[in-house]
Amino acid sequence: MTDTDLPRDKLQEGLSYLSPEELARRLRSDRTPLVLDVRDPNELEGELGQLPGALNIPLGQLQQRVGELSTQEGRDIVVVCVCRTGRRSEAAARILRDSGFDRVFVLKGGMMAWRDTYR
Repeated sequence: MTDTDLPRDKLQEGLSYLSPEELARRLRSDRTPLVLDVRDPNELEGELGQLPGALNIPLGQLQQRVGELSTQEGRDIVVVCVCRTGRRSEAAARILRDSGFDRVFVLKGGMMAWRDTYR
């Protein structure tokens, strides 16, 4: 995805996005990213499932629990949600960036796009 593919307000917020294909490539690399799933626990079951190895911290708890990620500094963090609108993933990415994490990405299209790409 190029910068011209992103809505202008997302560019101004400084959010970065990964496609499902790019995330899959990075998950196979030597420097695997931390996948942070910000859905509520009841959303992890069902047809969308979860990505293997993903850490679940619901968005409503992220601000209070961000310290749990202190050992991940310097590592890419990919935020995942359902992403009908992308709002929760983007809010989580902003919390992480405001907390000092520099390498934060949002999975474009979330678990719905992942499922559609890798069924």
